[in-house]
Amino acid sequence: MAVMLKLPKRMEEALLAVYGDGKRESEVAKELGVSKQAVSKFVREGRARLTEIFLEVTEVLHADLVRINLSKGYAIIKPRQLRVKAYVFYVPGSGPRVLFEGDIRCSEEARTLCREVVKAVKAWGLIKACSGVDDEEGIIRCVIKLLEE
Repeated sequence: MAVMLKLPKRMEEALLAVYGDGKRESEVAKELGVSKQAVSKFVREGRARLTEIFLEVTEVLHADLVRINLSKGYAIIKPRQLRVKAYVFYVPGSGPRVLFEGDIRCSEEARTLCREVVKAVKAWGLIKACSGVDDEEGIIRCVIKLLEE
């Protein structure tokens, strides 16, 4: 079964508002112009689809799942052939992006990936713990250190 690796827009908006911004479902309902029940459904189904997305990436990379955190939009996996961990971030509007342990450099060829991952950690609220770090590579290293704690 193929899983679409991107959440529907409204579902994504609801998840990010509830988990990334820490808003109550009633606040999100008012902002989106839907009922609280609709927001609850978006969040519930969004969590399920996000799980499917992370599991699909895990399968494609022939990896073992180490951890999923749906409220922060990431998973940690361990590809069997590489013997290093990989960090999967769900990037709003784009889908999952993968960074491999020990290969985190934001040089020219990886600039777009770094920007997308930083966008994701901001949207999911992970960046709050890395205040004071302003370069993309530093932010990513700080966040990965937090994920490992």
